[in-house]
Amino acid sequence: MESFVGIDLHKYVSQLAVLRESKSPSQLRFANDVVTVERVLKKLPEGSKIAVEAMGSWWWLVELAQKTGHEVFLSHPKQTKAIASARLKSDKVDALMLAKLLKADLLPTVWIPPATQRHIRELLSHRGRLVRQRTAVINELRAVYAKRNIDPAAKLQRARPIVSGAEDLSGYGPRIVEEDLKLLEFINRQIGGLDKELIKIALEDAQARRLMTIEGVGPVSAVAISCWIGEIGRFSNAKKLASYFGLAPRVRQSGDTERHGHITKEGNRMVRMLLIQAALVHTRRGKGPSRKHYLGVVKRRGKQIARVAVANKLIGAIFHMMKEGIDYPDFIRRSGAQ
Repeated sequence: MESFVGIDLHKYVSQLAVLRESKSPSQLRFANDVVTVERVLKKLPEGSKIAVEAMGSWWWLVELAQKTGHEVFLSHPKQTKAIASARLKSDKVDALMLAKLLKADLLPTVWIPPATQRHIRELLSHRGRLVRQRTAVINELRAVYAKRNIDPAAKLQRARPIVSGAEDLSGYGPRIVEEDLKLLEFINRQIGGLDKELIKIALEDAQARRLMTIEGVGPVSAVAISCWIGEIGRFSNAKKLASYFGLAPRVRQSGDTERHGHITKEGNRMVRMLLIQAALVHTRRGKGPSRKHYLGVVKRRGKQIARVAVANKLIGAIFHMMKEGIDYPDFIRRSGAQ
């Protein structure tokens, strides 16, 4: 007898609803401490199918449910319309709706990456936050000099910022510059350590090594793309992969009218930016059709759209490389692309 379970997960408590054949739905509210949750999960029929809505803290619950022998499905929060548009909204209703959608095979789900990939994603996200902090500090340094109309004769590079003339700044300018430089030095050490770890991960990952055969795709980008894609078999074509990274245009269709808008920007923003950066570097270094394509789109539609266009081209190459298990030079030979 199959058992379908919906769990409305919150920070401190969760609501659980169970559907079993020939029985009325049962509900249970419990605290989110590991001992209590494990005891609740063990009381469920063995091999229950559990629906959990994807949110920031789902890791621990999914791991615990899988450990206790249940099959877990992660609901896509944006696509679970029945819950979002329900007139009567409560934890009990949400949990029961998750169970009902799962039972009817109508639950929109997202892929649950293995634990190793989840940990690498966390590391990449941490690096992304440090990079944003570094950019903010560099922007503050530039602003300090610009407000005083002073040329710092500076090379505000990411790796090793060099500034001069701080002693000529008025007010607290010298102190801000000194403290920002110390902060940059610390952040750069942190990012450097993370990059060494990511290089190691890239060399141990066959999929990432394959991606690094594309000129312009470095270890960080390769690990991020590989980690977020996971199994390429999840995608039936390159357009689906582009949509996964939020690089596909929005489509509005009514009758015979079809309009294409801006890209959806769904998926992970950091990986999307890495893809665009890698595509631009690849285009600058290449001298064949890829660069001609970029320049052609720039002329017709502008740089912003051209960046997205070359990123989609890169995604197409990545899709076929992963699908066929080939490196980029082999892809070029087979397709005649550049």
